[in-house]
Amino acid sequence: MAKQIQEALQRVKVNLLGGFVSIGDLKAFLMAIESVGIRTIKIGARQQILFAATSEQLEELTYDLFNLELLHEVNTDYYPNIVSSYVSDGIFNQSRWLREGIYKDILASFDFVPKLKVNMVDANQSLVPYYTGNLNFVSSDVGNFWHVFIRWPKTNQVFEWSSLVYSMDIGEICRQLEMLILNGDGLPRAGDVALGAGLESKVKESVQFHYQDPVQPLTESEFRLPYYEGFNRYDEKYWLGIYRPDETYTVSFLLAVCDACRASRIGQLYTTPWRSLIIKDIRQEDRKEWDYILDKHRVNLRHASNELNWQVEDWCEPALKLKRSIVRYFDRLNLRTYRLCFGIKMGSNSGIWGSIILKEIVGEGGASYYDVLHTKDFNANSRVLIPYKRRVAKNVLPKILKKLCDDFYDSKAGDGDLLVDQTVLHLPEVSDGEPIHQQFQCTHCLSIYDPAYGDALAAVLPGLDFTELPEAYTCGLCGAPKKDFKRWNAK
Repeated sequence: MAKQIQEALQRVKVNLLGGFVSIGDLKAFLMAIESVGIRTIKIGARQQILFAATSEQLEELTYDLFNLELLHEVNTDYYPNIVSSYVSDGIFNQSRWLREGIYKDILASFDFVPKLKVNMVDANQSLVPYYTGNLNFVSSDVGNFWHVFIRWPKTNQVFEWSSLVYSMDIGEICRQLEMLILNGDGLPRAGDVALGAGLESKVKESVQFHYQDPVQPLTESEFRLPYYEGFNRYDEKYWLGIYRPDETYTVSFLLAVCDACRASRIGQLYTTPWRSLIIKDIRQEDRKEWDYILDKHRVNLRHASNELNWQVEDWCEPALKLKRSIVRYFDRLNLRTYRLCFGIKMGSNSGIWGSIILKEIVGEGGASYYDVLHTKDFNANSRVLIPYKRRVAKNVLPKILKKLCDDFYDSKAGDGDLLVDQTVLHLPEVSDGEPIHQQFQCTHCLSIYDPAYGDALAAVLPGLDFTELPEAYTCGLCGAPKKDFKRWNAK
C-alpha cells in the first residue's frame, strides 16, 4: 500500500523570484498545503520550494496556488527560478551600490516568465554562484551597471558581453536574448565566440538600451563560502541561518517561523542555493522566542563546515546518501575543506557546480563508478573541468577526495603541483577566419560536441572529431547515445 502511495506522488516546484518571499505569502502557502495533508517541503538548488503531493492533493491546491499568484510546475521545470544574491545583502557583503531596492526593481521589471535560467549576483560575495544561469548578470564597479555572461543552454561555454548593461534594462534584455537563443534565427554557427558576439549585436540592434564600456574587467571574489548557519550578529541585530541535513523542513516548523517573524515585524524570508533558509533583522530581545521554536522542533544548528559546502541535484536521494557517507568520513578525519565546495552529478542536470565534481558513471552490470574532476584553479565559478581520477569505486571515493584536498592545500602552499590522470590542454578560441571543425548537437539536452573542446565529462580529449568517437560514446551531460547527435554548424 505504501508503495502505491509513493508511486502516486507528483513533484511540485514553486518559484520564489530572487530567492525571497514575504512572510504573509509564505504563511498562506504553508497553510494551504497543510490543509491538504502535506507535512514537509524542500528548498531547491535555484532557491525554489519543492514538495511532493498526490494528484488529489494538487487538485485541492489549484485554487489556492492560483490566488497566491505563485508560479508552480508539476514534474517539469520549463520556467526555472530567477536566482539572485539578494540573500547576501548586508550580511555577507557590503556592496557600494547594489541594495534591496535595486534587486526588487529589476525583478519587478520582468513582465514575462523566462524559460532560460537567469542569475543576478553581486560580484563581492561567494554564497550565490555567478554562472549557473544561461543569462548571468554580475555587478560591476559602475553603479547600476552589470557585466553580462551568456552560457549557451546545456553547455559550459561562457561568452562575456563587451559592454555593461543598465539595471532596468535587464528584464527586456533577457526577453530579447531568450527569443534569439531559443529560435536561433540569423545567428552565426562558427563557434562560441562568434555566436556570443552575434547575440550581443542582434540585441543591440533590436532595442535601444543603456550601455557603458567597462572601466575594468570583472574581478571575481576568491571563493570563500561563508558559514551560513546559526545566529550571527550584524548591525546591532541577528540573522539566523537554518540548514537541514535531509534538505527537508516541516510545515509546522515553518509556520512557527512565520508567526515569530510577524510578531517581531520581520517582513520576509530568504532561501539560498545551499538549500538553507536565512532570516534577517532578529532583535536581541526576541532571541529567547527563537530558541524556543528551535528547541520545540528539534532543529539543530552549527553543523560542520565540510557538510555545508555540497551541491546535489534536486530530488536526488542517491546523491544525498553519497554526500552523507563522504561527510562522515571527513568528520572522522577532521578534514579541512575551506575554500572548496563539492558537487555530485548523477544525471543530466548541468546546474550542479563546485570546485570539485563527482560525476557518476554506470558501468557494466549497473555498477556505479565516479569520475573526479576539479575546476581550473579550484575556482567554484569556473566552468572548465579538469579530470583528476577516472572510474573511482564508491568505497574508494572518500580517500581519493582526501588526497585531492591535500593536493589542493599543498599546491596553495607552494609545496607541489597537482597530479592528474591526463594533461589538460588550453582550449583554443574559434574565430571567423579559422577553419571550423564539424560540430554535432545532442538532440536531447542540446549540448554541443566540438572537437576543439572534446567532452571532459565523457573522458574525451580535445582534438578528436565526432566521426572518430567510438560507437559506444554517450553524451557527457545526459547520457544520450552517439546516434542521437546531429550536425550543428553545417553550412
